[in-house]
Amino acid sequence: MSLETVKKDIQNNLISPVYLWYGEDRYSLAEALKILKEVFLREDPSGCGIETYLGKEISPEEVVEASNTSSFFSRRLVIVDDIPYFNQGKGNSNSGETNRREEIESSEGSEGSNLDRLINYCQNPNPAACLVLISEKANRGRKLYKEIAKAGKVLEFTYPKGQTEWLHWVQKEAKIRGKIINASAASFLVESAGHHTGILSQELDKLCLYVGDKPEINQDDISAVSIPLIETSVFAMLDAIAAGNSSTAIHRLTEVLSQEYFLKVHTMIVRQIRLLLAGSILRQRGGTVEKLMEITGIRSSFEANKIFRQAAGFTPEKLCLAMEDCLKTELSLKSSGGNPHLLLEMMVIRFCQK
Repeated sequence: MSLETVKKDIQNNLISPVYLWYGEDRYSLAEALKILKEVFLREDPSGCGIETYLGKEISPEEVVEASNTSSFFSRRLVIVDDIPYFNQGKGNSNSGETNRREEIESSEGSEGSNLDRLINYCQNPNPAACLVLISEKANRGRKLYKEIAKAGKVLEFTYPKGQTEWLHWVQKEAKIRGKIINASAASFLVESAGHHTGILSQELDKLCLYVGDKPEINQDDISAVSIPLIETSVFAMLDAIAAGNSSTAIHRLTEVLSQEYFLKVHTMIVRQIRLLLAGSILRQRGGTVEKLMEITGIRSSFEANKIFRQAAGFTPEKLCLAMEDCLKTELSLKSSGGNPHLLLEMMVIRFCQK
């Protein structure tokens, strides 16, 4: 929806003087940015009116200066990617970035601070400029967020919610490319390529080249061109394990092993079992998907929902036994010299029997 909002703003000549864009769907965000840049390039083909910065390399005061710089021939587009203004409490950064973030966070609400200058700018933005601030996440309670929402627009780029929305997204993207894909084929593509708009877009591009002048993309075309995402096969394998279907689980394991080194496959299985264990315990305690995302660090809401659903097929006790089996199998993989594919197959069969 946020991509469509940007398209409508452009179509109606109502581009906001300031935007805040954030969210997990980076593909749609990048597409929106590309479309917005095209507008400013039509006004000035030289591209001199477009400036792009990284948030960690430019101060809020410098953002204001760039946005207020006059352009004689066209409007200005100022893009600041990966802004740190909403990252309070986020770790894994170097000392320089941490100091910059602490300075910004402590300054909010302080008279005359750098961030205060940006907040003041958002209250009265330059009408001849468009400032786009891009963040991984946003805090609705922060003053900067509120001022941008008043003077411009805050857009969250989220993945489609639920299978129906994913199918509609695929069908819409196929139509943009001049192709038709029915719901069954769209569902097959999503299950194969995974729930990632960027990957699905690439797969559709490949499919359009493959089918040529043929107007419709069908399931046979997808089978011929699309390579199943490894994570998709791992999810399917765990579904089969939950159902006690060892033959399907082994088939899915073979698919994964054909694409990845056996130790990496083992690591992926361990990760999924750990996530399922967290989900199973949370379900017993009345927890939510949101809590699962918080404690495990899962960023994709779709992945979290799928794990939470899968966890219903396992007890914590069964998953703890599976983790013990994973450890024993890892030791065998690294020390026994046995056939790694056979060791992993035996592990999966034991999972199905427990």
